[in-house]
Amino acid sequence: MGTYIIGDRHGNFEELILFSIKMNLTEKDNLIVLGDMGLCWRKDMQDATKFIFRWEELMKEKPMLYFIDGNHENFDILKQALPTGVISPHIQWLPRGTVKEFEDKKCLFIGGADSIDKFRRIKHLSWWEDEQITQTDIDKCPAETFDYVFSHACPYSVFQNYAAILGDPQFAGEEFDHTSEEMLDKLKNKIQFNHWWFGHYHKDVSLDNKFCCLYNNWKELV
Repeated sequence: MGTYIIGDRHGNFEELILFSIKMNLTEKDNLIVLGDMGLCWRKDMQDATKFIFRWEELMKEKPMLYFIDGNHENFDILKQALPTGVISPHIQWLPRGTVKEFEDKKCLFIGGADSIDKFRRIKHLSWWEDEQITQTDIDKCPAETFDYVFSHACPYSVFQNYAAILGDPQFAGEEFDHTSEEMLDKLKNKIQFNHWWFGHYHKDVSLDNKFCCLYNNWKELV
């Protein structure tokens, strides 16, 4: 039994399937995607329907696949999965403020982020206001101690400290909305935690002994 974490997939589901097969994972194992899963994206749900069929019907052994929301999700579709977040028997979205145990570790999940390219996206087609983390989302998170925090973006203070690593050079010098990251700073000050995992910035890097950004590298939760 194990729990494995990876960053943004953006609809690249083959890697999830291949990893599960190579690692001989079963229903006793878990996969966690740190946002921008890309499963709930197209209005017609064709991509989601095809992947769900492959995951649920074609795989002989399948782990539980969990994901938090990123900024590139179709929130109109995701909201249909509330309040449980269940997409299919072995695929589940973890809404913001979810507290759940993995490997006997107490974990807090909070998705959301601000799209730096939203100026060229279309509302309710390729961009949704729901992407942004709000004070209501922070209020849903209990002021407790957690072994792990899982988010899509990272707290703004962390981003500022490591902007030379996490920032995107192609947008150098431009001003962006950091509301979601600022909200995660509020969460950081509200709770106690041992380690914080996040995606969003398309980097695989451990920033210090508490914060780690994942993209293509798998990490096992221990």
